[in-house]
Amino acid sequence: MPTIAPPSPRQRRLLEALARGPISREDADRIAPASNGPHHIGTLRRAYGLWLPCERVPCVTIDGEPTTRGVYRPTPADRRRIARILSAIDTEGAA
Repeated sequence: MPTIAPPSPRQRRLLEALARGPISREDADRIAPASNGPHHIGTLRRAYGLWLPCERVPCVTIDGEPTTRGVYRPTPADRRRIARILSAIDTEGAA
């Protein structure tokens, strides 16, 4: 794997969460922490070649109105790539 820039602390927290499975847009905001989670997902896509599709999932607002929310679902290829990125970071930190 070619050398890649290490992720920022926000990016690393998001990568670790995505390695465990899908995260909502709101979860991304809390995990980062930031109020612009989609921006940080975009930086992960560009920096690490991830797809991270965003599925629109039906839900109901606190006011009882139907809507949709975004859920980032890493593909199997994304999950493998994320595992390699995190493994490379852990290996570098141990050296």
